[in-house]
Amino acid sequence: MEQQKIKMSQDELYQYLNDHDVKVIRLAELMGKTPAVIISNFRHHANAHGNPRRFSVENCRQLTEALHVIASELRGCVMKFGTEETYTNTHGRTYDPGMIKPINRVGELMNLTQLAERLLGWNKGKRTSVLSDTNSKAYGNVSKSDVLLINIEIASVAGVLDLVEVVPDKEAFDGGSSDAEENNN
Repeated sequence: MEQQKIKMSQDELYQYLNDHDVKVIRLAELMGKTPAVIISNFRHHANAHGNPRRFSVENCRQLTEALHVIASELRGCVMKFGTEETYTNTHGRTYDPGMIKPINRVGELMNLTQLAERLLGWNKGKRTSVLSDTNSKAYGNVSKSDVLLINIEIASVAGVLDLVEVVPDKEAFDGGSSDAEENNN
């Protein structure tokens, strides 16, 4: 039985993507557009005629398909805590530095700085120390609860994106290219 689609306008989708730290750059790649064109349409920047840019009916279809691909890619990022690198420190805390590579893969699809702050309470410095700075004492200090929280977010976002159908707004045109592209040619 097929699940019912969640119909979203481009504005609702943009808000959702921002709220859940999904990178627009991957969306642009999948649609064969530049990130600037996608952002410009989402933000309704004025075109050369002073009209707000928006996605065409065809671009809404492409956007929907791209979201489904991202959902699948996100599902592939679900992590399993407990690699051979797992250790318990002298304070009794268990960490798995083997999670750094999979977390960085999540970073290709979602903004890790914002995600770590929102979900894990990490500031930018801690994120850098744990995930990037190999000279830091905190490098690799990824706990099971950190992985669990990220996995829950990945599964949640993937589940929503898989069901989204982007519906064109009433001003959308039937052309195959976005308003932004037509005015840049």
